[in-house]
Amino acid sequence: MHLRYFPALLGAAAALQPLPPVQWSHGNSSAGGGFSLQDAPKTIYLQRSFANVSDTEGLTLIPPTAYEFAQTFSKDLSQLFGANWTLQQVDSFPKSGIFLGKFKGDASQLTYENGIATEEGYELEVGNGSVFIGGTGSRGLFWGTRTLLQELLIANGASLESGRVVEAPAYATRGYMLDAGRKWYTTDFLKDLCTYASFFKISEFHYHSSDNYPLNRGHNETWSEVFSHFSLYPEDPELQGIIQRPNETLSRAEFEDFQEHCAQRGVTVIPEIEAPGHCLSITKWKPELALAKKDLLNLSHPEAIPTVKAIWSEFLPWFQTKEVHIGADEYDATLADVYINFVNEMSDFVNSTSGKRVRIWGTNEPSENYTISKDVIIQHWQYGQSDPVQLQDDGYQLINSEDWWAYMSLKNDHMPILPAPYPQFFNNTRTLNFASAEGWQWNPSLFNPVNTTEQLEPGASGNRGAILAAWSDSGPDATTQLEGYYAMRNGIPLVAARAWSGLKGVNVSTSDFDSSLEILTANAPGQNLDRRFSTSAQYKPTGSGAPLFSWKSSGGYSASNVSLGKGSYGPPYTLSIATSGPFTLLGPDTSLSVGTVPSNISANGTSTLVFSTADGFPYPLRSTSESDGHDPGHPGRIWWNLTSSTHHPVPITFPANIRIETDVVNGSRVWVDDEFKGRYEVFVFGGRNTIFSWSQMALVAPLQSASGGLESVVLEAGIGGSGGNGSSWTSPGGPSNSGAGRLAGFSTVAAGLAVLIGIVV
Repeated sequence: MHLRYFPALLGAAAALQPLPPVQWSHGNSSAGGGFSLQDAPKTIYLQRSFANVSDTEGLTLIPPTAYEFAQTFSKDLSQLFGANWTLQQVDSFPKSGIFLGKFKGDASQLTYENGIATEEGYELEVGNGSVFIGGTGSRGLFWGTRTLLQELLIANGASLESGRVVEAPAYATRGYMLDAGRKWYTTDFLKDLCTYASFFKISEFHYHSSDNYPLNRGHNETWSEVFSHFSLYPEDPELQGIIQRPNETLSRAEFEDFQEHCAQRGVTVIPEIEAPGHCLSITKWKPELALAKKDLLNLSHPEAIPTVKAIWSEFLPWFQTKEVHIGADEYDATLADVYINFVNEMSDFVNSTSGKRVRIWGTNEPSENYTISKDVIIQHWQYGQSDPVQLQDDGYQLINSEDWWAYMSLKNDHMPILPAPYPQFFNNTRTLNFASAEGWQWNPSLFNPVNTTEQLEPGASGNRGAILAAWSDSGPDATTQLEGYYAMRNGIPLVAARAWSGLKGVNVSTSDFDSSLEILTANAPGQNLDRRFSTSAQYKPTGSGAPLFSWKSSGGYSASNVSLGKGSYGPPYTLSIATSGPFTLLGPDTSLSVGTVPSNISANGTSTLVFSTADGFPYPLRSTSESDGHDPGHPGRIWWNLTSSTHHPVPITFPANIRIETDVVNGSRVWVDDEFKGRYEVFVFGGRNTIFSWSQMALVAPLQSASGGLESVVLEAGIGGSGGNGSSWTSPGGPSNSGAGRLAGFSTVAAGLAVLIGIVV
C-alpha cells in the first residue's frame, strides 16, 4: 500500500473536503448503513450494458469507454489502498461492493451552468455495504470515481457514512497550460502531470508547443542566437529546418501516446502552435519571412501563410481533439488587417482540412475593415488585449485565462513589467479572495479584478470555462521539469474545484483547505511527481529520528558504482554525505558530483559540487549569504547588486561532511562541516534586461547509484537544523509584491552586464 499518511490531520478528517468539494445528502438516501472498504469484496462490478459507452460531446477524438475508465479506477484503488482489485462486468449487481453503471435518473437534469446537458455528471450513493457510481456519460462515471477515492483518503480507513451525491461541473473547460516552447518537458513528465491534474477533475491540458525567449532579455547581441523551441518533430524532411534540438522533441508516436494517456484519465490535450508572433523557430529557419522584430512573421510575404499552413498540415493528423490553438497573440497592432485576415484564413483552413475549430489568445488588433470570425474561440488573458464582456456581447465563445489570477512566470516574475508581476508559484490567495476581496471565491465568470462590476453572468452562453497558465519566460535553465510541477501543484486542485463548482456548486472551505490539499495532493494516484519512495518506510512521523534511507560504505575508496536503488527523492529533504574524496551520486532526474570549475571562473583545478539535471544543465554550488534570498515578495531571489553574496563557485576540499537541505521555496542549500556555504542557483535576466537576479534551484536527491569516495549517505524527510523550517510541502500563495526596496544602487544595464562577465558559468 502506497498511501501517505498524515497523523496530525487524522483527527480533523471529518471536516476535510474532497477537491472539488461535493454536497452530500444524508437524509434522503434509501440505503441504510455505510460502506467499509476493508470489508468490501475486492471486485469492482461494472454494469455490462454501460461498459462500452463512450462520450460524444467532449473534445477528445479518442474517448475511452466506461470499461476503460473502470480499469483505470481499479488500478488507482489497488495502488492507494492495497489488495489486487479486479473488474467484472455484470448484468445485475450483488448485495455489496463497488458498483459502476449508468446514471439512474433523468440525465438531462445534470447540466453545465449554462443549462446545456453534460456527459460529465454523476451520482454517488453509499449505503448497505455498497457504493454505486452512475455516470451520465463515461467521463461522469470516471469523475465519480475520483470523488470516491478522495473520500476514502479523507476517511483514512474509517467507514463512509451512507449518503448520496448528485452533481455536474459548472464549466466544460477546466484546464491548465504548460509552456513547452521555452522549456523542454519529457513525455513521461507530461503524462504524470496529466494524471495528477485529472485526480481533481481537470478536463484540458493546453500544450504550448512552440515559443522563444523574449528578444529584449538575455545575451541578445544577435536575434538568431536567442533561445527558441519547437517541441514536435515533423516527419516531413522539408519541415525539419524548424527544429534546433531534435533530442528535445516529441515524435508522432510519443505525442499520440501522451494524448491517449491523458484521454484515459478524462483530459483532452489542446495543442498550440504559435504564429504569427512568438515564432522565432520559423524565422530562424526562414529569415526572409521575418518583420523587423524578428519573432514576428511578415504576413505580407507570399510564403508566410503557406509556410504556416504546411506546418499545420503536418501536425493536424497528430491531434486527437476537436479544437486546436493557433496562438496569434502579441502581433504588431499597426498590421491589424493582415493579422485578422491571417486568423480567419487559418480558421477556415484548419476547419476545412480537419473539421477542427481554432482558439486564439485575445489580442488587440483594431481594424475598421475586418473582424475576427465568430467561429474562433478567444482565450482572454489581459485587459487591453480583449474585453470579456464585449466578446460575450459580440457573440464569441471565450475562455478565462485573465492573467491577474491565472498566470505564473516560473521561477521569477516579470518585474518591473506591469500591470501583472506574475508570481513564480500559482497564487491561491487571488483565487480564494478575488479582486483582493476577502472570501470572494473566484469562478470562471469573474474576469475583472479592478472594475469588479464588469463580469460575465454565471452561465453566460459564450463562457467555456477557465485555464491557468505556467509560463517559462525565464528560459530553459531557470527551472527543472519538476519545478514546473511544484509551481502548479497547489493551484491545479483549487482552480479545478472552482471551475467545477462555479456559482452553483460548493465553495472551498478555507479553514480546512490546506489540510485537504495536503492529503489529496500527496496521494494523487498513478504518478510520483513528488518523487517519494514507494515503500511505507517513508511515512515515519517527523522527528522520529529514523532516516528515510541510509547507506554506509564497506570501507575504502571505491571508483565503481554501488547500487542504492532508490531513484530520486523530492523536497523537502535533508541529504547528509560523508566523503573522503570526489564522488558521484546518480538518479533518474539529477546527478550530484564533484566537478572542476573552469579556469576563467576560479583557480584552475578547483573542485566544487555540481548538480546536473536530466535536461543537461549543470548547476555548481555558489557562494551566497545565508540571510539572502528570503524576500517574501520574491521568494528565493537574490538581486545581483547585493554584495553579501558573491555567487562564485565554492571550492570543496576533502574529507568533508556535506549537508544539503532542499525545499521548493528556498531551493537546495548547502552546509559543509556545519558551515553554510551557499546554494544551487541560476542567473535570470529580468524584464527588458533592466533587473537581474539569481534564483534558487530546488533539485531532487539522486539516489539510484553511487561511486567514488563516499563513506555514507543519509536521507531525512523535511529540513531542519541551520535554516530548517519543518517538513511539510509548502509554496507561497500570497501576491508577488514589489521588491524595489531591495534594488539599491542600480545604475545601467551595461554596468550590470559587466558584473556578470566574471561570475556566470
